[in-house]
Amino acid sequence: NPDALFGGFALYRDTANMDTSIQVLGFWWWWLFIVPSLRSRRPTGAEKKALDIAFLGTPAISLLSPVVTKDTGIIWFANLAVVAGAYGFAFLAGEEDADDDDNKKQPGWLRFIYKSLDFGSGRERGARQ
Repeated sequence: NPDALFGGFALYRDTANMDTSIQVLGFWWWWLFIVPSLRSRRPTGAEKKALDIAFLGTPAISLLSPVVTKDTGIIWFANLAVVAGAYGFAFLAGEEDADDDDNKKQPGWLRFIYKSLDFGSGRERGARQ
């Protein structure tokens, strides 16, 4: 029963008067903690593609959606929809092999973004050619 634990705190009862910085942290949580935590498991294939898309999409939603709405709950669910949509797109689009031939077909700016996203894949020690 959360009411027994948190009922005495004013923030539990009156979330409308919560500090704006705390409310904003609620929807930035996706980009700051949730997606990086999922990426830290070193996923491969479609899941890696989905998390790369989500890592790029969630800050865009978090930056652009306050122009449309100030409701942090709606922005949080928009971030959830981006992550779920990224997974849906990656798994429905099929798992493509990341061969060098496939990478040559992608535009240079997209290869740069994907290379930037893989900063911890062991390639930082000079193995990248």
